[in-house]
Amino acid sequence: MTHPIKPYLLSILAGASLALIGCSNASSADQLSAPTQETAPVSPPAISTTNINGNWDIQSEGSHIKFTAKQEGEPFTGSFEGFTGVINFDPAAPETATVEIKIPLSSVDAGSKDRNSTLPGKVWFSTKKFPEAIFTSSEISTADNGYIARGALSLKGKSVPVDLPFALSVEGRQAVMSARIKIDRTRWDVGAAPWDTDEWVSREVELDIQVTATRKP
Repeated sequence: MTHPIKPYLLSILAGASLALIGCSNASSADQLSAPTQETAPVSPPAISTTNINGNWDIQSEGSHIKFTAKQEGEPFTGSFEGFTGVINFDPAAPETATVEIKIPLSSVDAGSKDRNSTLPGKVWFSTKKFPEAIFTSSEISTADNGYIARGALSLKGKSVPVDLPFALSVEGRQAVMSARIKIDRTRWDVGAAPWDTDEWVSREVELDIQVTATRKP
């Protein structure tokens, strides 16, 4: 049974999934900290909202942003913790929905001590200068097998358009959005030279996103 809030929740996941893009940068040994020149941060698109607190709450239980990449040909998985979001959605006017998702990059867990200590550095996430990845939605529409959320992901000072196909299920006041997408980490300069090729760490990263949200009373 179609639910009017579906398009909005989908956009939520889109934000989460974009954030995950940043996770895609797996490090390859202890020497991944090659110097790189950082560009000035780019502000994410502004959102117009009548309620800065949003009218949906993202639930940590049942939500995740995971990623899979390869290091020297061997796959590994990781995740981000504690992502937050402001979601405004009117069931009577889904086209007016606005979503902003923030992912704390320092929360990355890439499955090893070496990767976890390397990823926050300048070559990869540069978390001291760019502590968060931010996704801002611009449009949500139906697709062949569900929906697609379009927006921009701001990561490491670069804002790049992202399309996120997703599925959504709704029961009462709770909704669950799920999506899988493959992205190229180098679009955000995650893993600067000499780590911007497939030789040591795969450029392609697969994101696994699930967002559980509850509508406020």
